[in-house]
Amino acid sequence: MIGTPTEVPFVSVIVPTHRRRVLLGRLLHSLLAQDWPADRYEIIVVHNFTDDGTDRLALDIANTAPVRVHYHRTAFRGPGFSRQFGAERAHGAILAFIDDDCEATPGWIAAGVAGIGKGLALVQGRTMPRHDQQRRLMEQTVSVTAATPYFETCNIFYDAAVFRAVGGFPEVFRKYYGGEDTALGWTVQTAGYRTGFAEDALVLHEVFAVSFLDWLLRPRILQQWPFLVRAYPALREKLFLGIFLSPLTATFDLFALGVVGATLIHPLLALLCAPYVVLRFVDSGRFNAPHVLLARFVFGLPRGAVTAAMLLVGSIRARALVI
Repeated sequence: MIGTPTEVPFVSVIVPTHRRRVLLGRLLHSLLAQDWPADRYEIIVVHNFTDDGTDRLALDIANTAPVRVHYHRTAFRGPGFSRQFGAERAHGAILAFIDDDCEATPGWIAAGVAGIGKGLALVQGRTMPRHDQQRRLMEQTVSVTAATPYFETCNIFYDAAVFRAVGGFPEVFRKYYGGEDTALGWTVQTAGYRTGFAEDALVLHEVFAVSFLDWLLRPRILQQWPFLVRAYPALREKLFLGIFLSPLTATFDLFALGVVGATLIHPLLALLCAPYVVLRFVDSGRFNAPHVLLARFVFGLPRGAVTAAMLLVGSIRARALVI
């Protein structure tokens, strides 16, 4: 664990990046604006190389920054290996992970460190979509308003001693695009360490407009969930009824059974579709307009089918049922 409360711990901020030069620049400037002593933290940029000027931008900032900024050019596939690479070169007693599509608010480091200082091995921070960007039906962003079972690495702090004690990101999950952060968080919890959440460790996440195809295929990353549940059985307690990824996937499975049953067996089986329809319209989230809710329902059907297919494929491969 970190030193005594009177000490100011040294923090290593680890940033994996790939093909996001402009966003990385915004992030680095937000990290340099932290209300944390400049000589008590470092920034480690791990660049899965793209010839888009990212290297020049990072080196230019490093040459003028009051904080130590280390730039590493690599050729990894996916962020998991980059995060581990950065952590292995970190000097801090605390490891802070943030993504290149985020912006840290000025008190981010201080809030995360305060959480670790309470004896926690890891602290999740609050992540919100940028309020100055348009929200869309089809988008990619992150919202974390409380502790989650996912341990999203876009905004999380680890006690470095604990991180090293458990071996860092489990190697078997680093090769997947996503999942290594969840695996590490559960490794820490399974080892008996305490975890927590810091609301004031706020990060703003970019809101990306994505094509229908990209949005439709986004659930491909869910294939690793059955593998995670097999590796960390306690994770099953976070599933809906111990089997379903969420109430939405549970009701979609009922919807699919209702459609097939009504077509092949009896029309009354169409009643099985009702829970999904009700959930999609009652649990409206940020959507209010009826036509938008209808569009979400219609476009959500093929995405629900992709989600179900990915979970089924993963369940068969992992021999662990998550649907």
